[in-house]
Amino acid sequence: MGASLSLALKKKGISARVTGVVSSSKSKAKGESLKSADMILTSEEFRSSNNWKNYDFIIFGVPVDLTAGLISELPTDFSGMITDLGSAKKEIVQAVETRFPNAHNYVSSHPMCGSEESGLEFANASLYEGRLCILTSPKNAKPEIKDRLENFWRLVGSETIEIPAEEHDSILSYLSHTPHILSSIMADWAANQKTVKRYTDLSPIPLNGGGFRDMTRIAGSNPKMWAAIFGSNRNEIYKSLLDYRDRLDFILEKLNPKNALDPKEWEQFMETSRRSRDYILKNQDDSKKR
Repeated sequence: MGASLSLALKKKGISARVTGVVSSSKSKAKGESLKSADMILTSEEFRSSNNWKNYDFIIFGVPVDLTAGLISELPTDFSGMITDLGSAKKEIVQAVETRFPNAHNYVSSHPMCGSEESGLEFANASLYEGRLCILTSPKNAKPEIKDRLENFWRLVGSETIEIPAEEHDSILSYLSHTPHILSSIMADWAANQKTVKRYTDLSPIPLNGGGFRDMTRIAGSNPKMWAAIFGSNRNEIYKSLLDYRDRLDFILEKLNPKNALDPKEWEQFMETSRRSRDYILKNQDDSKKR
């Protein structure tokens, strides 16, 4: 996400000198070979220089649990703008409000984009174009910081909306986090069914249909990043899974061989589901609905 943002700035011709901070010397070498940023430092190199104040804009592009830890290291008198790219907000906002009890320059961001691929080699300069970025303002955030951040995201092609932390985490449990869990369950569920395993091994090409491929695509996402998201937003994910289970129980009851099966009910169910999907994905072009 961070490397894609750096490339997006260059693609848009925005005159900014970008320093990327990575976790290891191996990642640094890869970033330098890919020209992911103007300068690349390892986290150890960055910390040894203790130069937070040399920057006028800091963006944390690391898992949620690590973001909260980095916030605790920020200088309390930092004068630049600060944001992150985290997918869960309550923990981040709490960390900001603890670190900055008075007026501050931190507004959290959540760009609604990305892919199941991770690593510098998968950076995409067009990743943020035509996407939505959710902004979440902690207490005491200066209003002008949100305005500046809105302008920044527009520069790389994104629209913005502001949503408070609790509502953000509830919404994302339904539209991102729980779907990832369900995708992972489905992949493991099918791969461990004896007959599926037998004929998958025998088949010369993949045996699955398009539905399985599409629904399990995100099961290949970065495990470390998603483990942090699940931990940070566990309460909202738990509630959304209970809601999902209620609907699954309803479908199981309809499919119970002891009960009569009405084809018209299934037609209505599928039609309602299609309309629901179209509603949730409103204003998205067809390429982004897939």
